[in-house]
Amino acid sequence: MTNLAPIIVFAYDRPDHLRRTLDALAKNDLASQSELYIYCDGAKESASAEQVERIRDNRKVAHGADGFKSITIIEREKNVGLKANIVGAVTEIVNKYGRVITLEDDIVTSVGFLRYMNDALELYKDDEQVMHVSGYIYPHTSKIRTETLFLKVYSQ
Repeated sequence: MTNLAPIIVFAYDRPDHLRRTLDALAKNDLASQSELYIYCDGAKESASAEQVERIRDNRKVAHGADGFKSITIIEREKNVGLKANIVGAVTEIVNKYGRVITLEDDIVTSVGFLRYMNDALELYKDDEQVMHVSGYIYPHTSKIRTETLFLKVYSQ
C-alpha cells in the first residue's frame, strides 16, 4: 500500500495507557511502514509532583516506542491543552501529508485498524460527503448489513 497516513498519538500523563496504545498499534500489519508522531503535552502550572512524575514517565514510554517506519516525539514544554494540541498537530500533519490517523493515549486498536483506516481514507479521499473516517461506532442494537456505513453525526 502506498501513501500511508501518518499516525498521531496524543499523550499527557497516563504512561500505562500510552504503553497499551503503542503496543497495540505496533502489532498492526502496516505499523512498520507507518510514520508515528507522539505529541506529549506539558505539565499544567497547577500540576502536583505526582502528576509531573507521570508526565515524565509518559515521555519515557513514548521514547521507548518501536515497530514503526519512523517515530517523532514532540514534547511540549508547557501545557497547551488537548484541544490546542490536537488542532495544531492535525493541521501541521495534514498540511504536510494530506491525511492523518489520530488517536488519544487510551485507544487500543485491533491488528487490522491501520489497514482499515488507510483503505477507507484512500477510498473516500475525493468524496466531498465524507468529512472523516472513524474506527468507532456508537453502541446499537440494530442489525448492520454492511461492514461500513455513513452516519450523519460526528464521532470521536
